[in-house]
Amino acid sequence: MSGNKISVIRFLFERLGKIKLRHIGILDSIGAPQKGSNGFVMIKNAMDILRISPPDSRKKADVYLNGLGVSIKQAGGSFAFNRIQRANIEELFEYLGFSNIHSKLYKLDVEVERFHNGQLTNRNRPRADFFEERVFKQLIWFLMMKGSPNLGISQHPAELILEAPLNLTEKGITVYSFSEYFKEYKNTLRIAIRRQWVGQASNSGHRSAKGLCKKSGNMPWVFEEVVGNPRSGWREDVPKELRKTAYFLMIEKI
Repeated sequence: MSGNKISVIRFLFERLGKIKLRHIGILDSIGAPQKGSNGFVMIKNAMDILRISPPDSRKKADVYLNGLGVSIKQAGGSFAFNRIQRANIEELFEYLGFSNIHSKLYKLDVEVERFHNGQLTNRNRPRADFFEERVFKQLIWFLMMKGSPNLGISQHPAELILEAPLNLTEKGITVYSFSEYFKEYKNTLRIAIRRQWVGQASNSGHRSAKGLCKKSGNMPWVFEEVVGNPRSGWREDVPKELRKTAYFLMIEKI
């Protein structure tokens, strides 16, 4: 599990019955989301913490505290959501009931192309470039609390967000409702343009880029021209003429 999530859960387990959390009260129970189904399994000892699964975009709640699904975030810079593909955006916007969908898609397409062409100085774009605050809040609510564009509604939706520092202290832990979290951080949330390359030396990056290129709906964000260079360098088994640049979006809290 990424970040400090397991450490947070272990910290809380050691303080069962003693620590009081906002919106939750005295912490009496901790549960691990059941993989592949609804519900959770109670954590009864330190070894049970290993039941907490690695990061999984299909679940929004990392843990259940007093029966409430809770998403754990590390304080400071973090990602609110990873890897939004162009192929899924129109359906997501329709599901959320957005108006002027094609106009919203066009704005995203233009910014991705501008970044590809070296016309942007910063790949992290402010919300106001694309969305009204009300629309952005609804989008972030879905991505953080309810589901993902390609997998649909989560079997483990989150009701609350727990934010904790890397160096854990009881006073450093804050539990938010989504509205409270959004109000606190709405001005630091950014739409981050990211890219990977078909042909990069990193196996995971290469496979991810190939996956993006296989979906016709991603084609507006796939370019034959290679822009930039992967830190891992280039692989020898992919000819230079077959390299491609593929883009996706992240929601980043700076």
